[in-house]
Amino acid sequence: MGGNFECTQCGLCCLGIGEIVRMDKQLSQYGFVVKNEVVREMRQALITPEYRELFDNDHSIQEQNKAACFFVRRKPDGKYVCTIHPYRLFICKDYHCCAARIWKGGEEAARVKGRVSLVTKDEELHAIWREKVQKHPDPSPEYIESVMGEHGYSILFYDGE
Repeated sequence: MGGNFECTQCGLCCLGIGEIVRMDKQLSQYGFVVKNEVVREMRQALITPEYRELFDNDHSIQEQNKAACFFVRRKPDGKYVCTIHPYRLFICKDYHCCAARIWKGGEEAARVKGRVSLVTKDEELHAIWREKVQKHPDPSPEYIESVMGEHGYSILFYDGE
């Protein structure tokens, strides 16, 4: 029932955190001091060698979105990458964009945010979720997994969520 969170590199976490996670100081061409403006955590970070060319040549995300993290870049395949990933701050290490993912027929059908908020385009799933999960007084992961299974869906809750 529980699993390890696996990032899909959608970039949503990085595209709005630029006011919190900031480049405080540049120490060298690829060395920086990174700061969490809320809790004042600071650490030194290096641009990962495999992403240095991307870091140097693509600033389109920051140009299009002033709230984007200074260190996020879009790879040619359209996925987003943190160019300082091994050195990222605790807020970034601890972040999970969802508490669970729901699948049907091998395709992701939805994400669960928080405890019982569902993000989906699947109207059938949305109706089941509204009637069976949101109206339940205390829907445990076991109960939710049972409801999903009854309707042909599978769900994976992430550890620590």
